[in-house]
Amino acid sequence: MKRICSCRLGLAALLLALSGTGSGAAAQGGFSQASLSGHYAGIFSGRVPRGSGSLPIVGTGIFIADGKGHLRGRESYTLGMTTCEATISGTYKVGPDGRGTDAVTFTTLGKGCASGSFTQSFVIARHGALVLLANTNGQQIEERWHLQR
Repeated sequence: MKRICSCRLGLAALLLALSGTGSGAAAQGGFSQASLSGHYAGIFSGRVPRGSGSLPIVGTGIFIADGKGHLRGRESYTLGMTTCEATISGTYKVGPDGRGTDAVTFTTLGKGCASGSFTQSFVIARHGALVLLANTNGQQIEERWHLQR
């Protein structure tokens, strides 16, 4: 009987931690624009809507965040069977809990690749050494940025 009670208490503690309530949530605060700062190497993949279907996308990039809400970079990617190069520029906002959003414009450098823009949500991990991102504008793309040392 004691074991069942322990499991229930453990489950309750886990649910509190996941919901962001309790003492653990306050300890995770303190993020700001400066929490996203430096040169990052990134990798991304997913699917981009095209016509009535979608195309796979996979790529890498170098991204520079200035710690004040601005970012820029360069990426290489394959969209379907087309290889593309692009420069990016954009802005970002970081909440006190480490979650944020960005808005990015990309300009392609080759033929057969379209320029455009996208938005993402992200979370900062490992004290800014890792950023996990997901597109929020209908593209199914996930991305990881790793701080370069």
